[in-house]
Amino acid sequence: MMTHPQTTAVNNAAVRRMEWRCRRGMLEMDLLFVDFVSRHLPSLNPAQIAALDQLLDLPDNELWNLVSEADDVTDATRLEVLTMLRGSK
Repeated sequence: MMTHPQTTAVNNAAVRRMEWRCRRGMLEMDLLFVDFVSRHLPSLNPAQIAALDQLLDLPDNELWNLVSEADDVTDATRLEVLTMLRGSK
């Protein structure tokens, strides 16, 4: 199956935008996301991208509490993304 070049460019732009959003002010989070971005970001499905986008809207401390399992998560897709992040620790 052949991918249309314009579709690939749009997908690449979305991945680059998300890579930029993964840059954090907290060193621990930055280090965590470096691995996550290289291992998981290109293969996330649209629901996982949306969940990651919502997680990235959180302040670093709140996001760290979720990643470090200090806070519970009830949303299944968000939990999938957090599980990937936790595997990057």
